[in-house]
Amino acid sequence: MGQVEVALIGAGLIARLHLDAWLLAGASVRVHSDDGRAEELAGEFGVRAVGSLDAALDGVDAVDICTPTDSHHQIAMAAIAAGVAVVCEKPLSASTAEAEEIVAAAERAGVPLYPAHDLRFSPPFARLHRLVSSGGLGQAAVARFTVTGFHPRPWVGQVSARAGGILTDQMLHGVDLAHWIFGDVVRVHAYYQGDIATPAPAGTVGVGTAVLTHASGAISQIVSRWTAKQLPPIRVAFRVTGTGGTVDYDSEWPQEVQATGGAAEKFQYHGESPFVAEMREFARAFAGGPEPRLGARDALAAVRLTQAAAESAWSGRAVELPVKGAA
Repeated sequence: MGQVEVALIGAGLIARLHLDAWLLAGASVRVHSDDGRAEELAGEFGVRAVGSLDAALDGVDAVDICTPTDSHHQIAMAAIAAGVAVVCEKPLSASTAEAEEIVAAAERAGVPLYPAHDLRFSPPFARLHRLVSSGGLGQAAVARFTVTGFHPRPWVGQVSARAGGILTDQMLHGVDLAHWIFGDVVRVHAYYQGDIATPAPAGTVGVGTAVLTHASGAISQIVSRWTAKQLPPIRVAFRVTGTGGTVDYDSEWPQEVQATGGAAEKFQYHGESPFVAEMREFARAFAGGPEPRLGARDALAAVRLTQAAAESAWSGRAVELPVKGAA
């Protein structure tokens, strides 16, 4: 198995995390960014910066898109046209139509497309998926996923319920986890509060809440918050209840995961960074190994759900979704 060659596009915070993870996963990386920061990031990590997207794509196995969302479509389509596999930071695109176009193009070209939904690779969430899929909670009935994070990204700009804001950005973490663990969603009812221009109380920039009704009958509540200041920069939690018991997790707890009601043994956080686990799984797939735990259809499902959440919040009504068999 040869070394995987990756073109990293972008030089911000997420690009830095991805670059470190790719190198730890054994990949060779070149960096390109239109904002003039590629040289600095590449120099810090001892890799090569290139001056154009064409140069970045030339001869690589995969491109990793870590740029603002509105640029994802153009970069992904260029990579697919060049026959280069795509890893894309969430969300895949700014609209369902664009996401559908990217996925269709990748499938026609036979080009792998993997969304970087890093929480799927976090040990507690991966363990939750195994627990639910194995029947360890009995029949899952109600779940709550919470993600709170510092809002450092100026390119998100001033947001409104109509534009989506947190509902189409950070909330994707929660809806992706809910879809992965409990399956297809048939109804979304969401609410948005706050905006960067007029922050919500107590230092909160924005809050998005969505209730997902799954085809299985399970109900998931997704709560996402952007804060004006927070240390650590992100906090994640879940509480899942089924007929066999309840499982709780909060990243601030010393005991990483707790179970009650005889649902499962207690287990703690062990293992590597989710970013490293993610990139290692992608690298193995690019080198001919097994497919990773998520793919193009997962990326599309997440965009559809977050767009439905934005539509629901703006209209004040629940949005009904057909089951389209997304992975």
